[in-house]
Amino acid sequence: MRRFGVGSLPAAVLFALMISSSPQEASATDGAGSQTSNFPEPAFLKPNVASWEQIYTAYGVGDFVLHDRERLGVIYGVVRVADTTDPAHAADLAKPAVQRLRAKYQDVLLALAAGVPPEELGPEGRMLWQTWACPCEREELRRAAGSIRVQQGLREKVDEGIQRAQALLPRILAILQEHDVPVELAALPLVESTYNPRAYSKAGAVGLWQFIRSTGKRYLTITRARDDRRDPLRATEAAARLLRHNYEALGSWPLAIVAYNHGREGMLTARAAVGSSAIEDIIARYTGPRFGFASKNFYAEFLAALKVVQPFLIGQGTHRETGTRQRRVESAPLSVPRPPVTASAPLAPSAPAAPVEVKPPIEAALPPVAQAPVEQAANAEATSVPSDPPAVPTDIALTPPNNTEPKHLMQNPPE
Repeated sequence: MRRFGVGSLPAAVLFALMISSSPQEASATDGAGSQTSNFPEPAFLKPNVASWEQIYTAYGVGDFVLHDRERLGVIYGVVRVADTTDPAHAADLAKPAVQRLRAKYQDVLLALAAGVPPEELGPEGRMLWQTWACPCEREELRRAAGSIRVQQGLREKVDEGIQRAQALLPRILAILQEHDVPVELAALPLVESTYNPRAYSKAGAVGLWQFIRSTGKRYLTITRARDDRRDPLRATEAAARLLRHNYEALGSWPLAIVAYNHGREGMLTARAAVGSSAIEDIIARYTGPRFGFASKNFYAEFLAALKVVQPFLIGQGTHRETGTRQRRVESAPLSVPRPPVTASAPLAPSAPAAPVEVKPPIEAALPPVAQAPVEQAANAEATSVPSDPPAVPTDIALTPPNNTEPKHLMQNPPE
């Protein structure tokens, strides 16, 4: 192994609105990548969907992306750890650099909010001024300072999940069709368990579709001798019924998807509070106490997963057959394409430490981890930001010390 070290280049903020094509229309024959009628991708959510797609396909276990909690396309930097494939070990190694980097940008954002001219804060100050379309509300800058989040890459986990999906998807799709629900729902287990029937979480969620015991008992047999949550086919039938019930209660597939995470009653409450059934309105405006980062991002994560799984759905069954673009699951590529990763920012040697929040790999933390409190202003309508501010990429690269053996893979990397 190489020596543990940190390399840094001139500082900058990377603002990446990674807009990619939407999922294909279920009846499309031209491959244009238009939205599906059941699962639209509102413009408001496009940056977040694109960011999750990058987390799934471009960033690996050693990449720790620092981004804004509300606007995931605002990326402050990436801390990279080399020479380990253990998520918990990588998180331990990255933690000091992540703390310093987070604190550095918190300080700059707070200085801008206090009225310090960006020219006095170096290149970071100028870049943040442009990124947040300043002059802007000082409260928005203070919100941003308290909303720097860390996300660990999931590329390897997604690749493993796609491998598992090869054998599972034909049966999953057949069951979804039998229950007359959209076959695009077959992408949801990528978010929930990366298609692992043996997946479990600390909250007690089990199996391919991550049923908790109380919900599972309404649709499955769960006893000491038998737990149908671990049976991928029975669990798929249960998930199809649950999602159909969500849709019948809410009248919208996007809301039905979020209800899978937040609960049907929770989404009925959200819809009533906002006075709208539009998913983008609820995500932007609902401020319920349990409607945190995980619930707000669940639909965007599903859409990103659908983009990854889409090639495996084409040509499967009558709902997906087209005259020009049929492709069977068994002939689809076995790995997810990996877009190039650009990222980075330097360490701030004297910055104070701050708590690190790293969402663990999806097999490990299948219901969402608890999120730190965010100011109420974070739930207001999003402020517009420029789409193409200049950026000067930099890097932080960390390597484990000599003779350091990786820890046993933990279910939840420490924060």
